[in-house]
Amino acid sequence: SLIGRLMFELPEEMGLIAVAVRQTQGKGRGGNAWLSPLGCALSTLHVSIPLHSNLGQRIPFIQHLVSLAVVEAVRSIPGYEDIELRVKWPNDIYYKDLMKLGGVLVNSTLIETTFHILIGFGFNVSNSKPTICINDLIAELNREKGTELKPLSPDCLIARTVTVLERLIEIFQEKGPNGVLPQYYKYWVH
Repeated sequence: SLIGRLMFELPEEMGLIAVAVRQTQGKGRGGNAWLSPLGCALSTLHVSIPLHSNLGQRIPFIQHLVSLAVVEAVRSIPGYEDIELRVKWPNDIYYKDLMKLGGVLVNSTLIETTFHILIGFGFNVSNSKPTICINDLIAELNREKGTELKPLSPDCLIARTVTVLERLIEIFQEKGPNGVLPQYYKYWVH
């Protein structure tokens, strides 16, 4: 992929993200295809993590942080706290415990003492097919509670997800897993 080739050629402090409006070759876990209709938030993000850091020593945690960041991106908006988005271990985003509406795929490469991590995430924002989307959940909440919450856009939610993820990584680096687990359990589908 383009981003996979670019990531080693940029200065460390530069972030890199690819955002797709449509994907033709989306991938899921175990080689599954990921359907990517219009209205889906689709993105691949490059993150560098030092090997000798809290997260570097527990690199599989990154997928949980990304799933949590997607859920938080929506549920941390004032008024949107009751949107029933949840994280499902290890890397899915769910509506309640009923229906998958997003997923995360992480590839990491260790070069010298730095993990170069490519994080792919996709979640349904304004496409009701093939399952359900975030804007359906917002419309449902508006009907139930008489609120007038606006629909959200894929771009806005990708930006929010990346911002939240950066904060979660900082907290993890500072405090280890215990810094983020309470938040994770709050949204966890057991």
